Amino acid sequence: MRLLPRLMLLLPILVLGGCSWVQSLGGPGKNEFAPPCPRPTLVSDLADITRFNTPNGRDLTEMVVQGRLVGLGGECKYKESGSPLVETTVTIVAEFQRGPAMQGREMTVPVFIAVTEGDNVLDKRVIEFPVAFPPNVDHVALQSQPVRLVLPTSKTKSPAAFSVIGGFQLTAAELASNRERTGGR
Repeated sequence: MRLLPRLMLLLPILVLGGCSWVQSLGGPGKNEFAPPCPRPTLVSDLADITRFNTPNGRDLTEMVVQGRLVGLGGECKYKESGSPLVETTVTIVAEFQRGPAMQGREMTVPVFIAVTEGDNVLDKRVIEFPVAFPPNVDHVALQSQPVRLVLPTSKTKSPAAFSVIGGFQLTAAELASNRERTGGR
């Protein structure tokens, strides 16, 4: 418990240090504000994947890889000074478990990132998420490469009017399995 007050004293220093770090990355300058970012959301039915080595696999011995998306984050900046267009950079964080049927120690798993406005998908990118297990390691946490998306903002439409969603690009069988396991939530 004595550590907590010391950490609280360091918090303002870390926050102020973070501001200069963001500015060094091309963030807002003095007396400027960064644009608001869209709300990031992981699609719950698409946040888990279990790949098998057979089309109708269900047995643990047939499992190649199991994964779970645990985070979706990023940052926003104006595309160019004075422009109403906002560029958002998005990354996905996931955890993977190597299954007994995996051949080798590397594979790719498809994930998607999409920009939505209400129920309309404005832009969707499917990317191959590289998964590599070091020797003698069967569980890894990885972050995707950044994906850049441009939001069609204007003086009357803020980036906060949009959402950025992410999930695994599942097959119909994988989606059905996820829904069966979670009771269709």
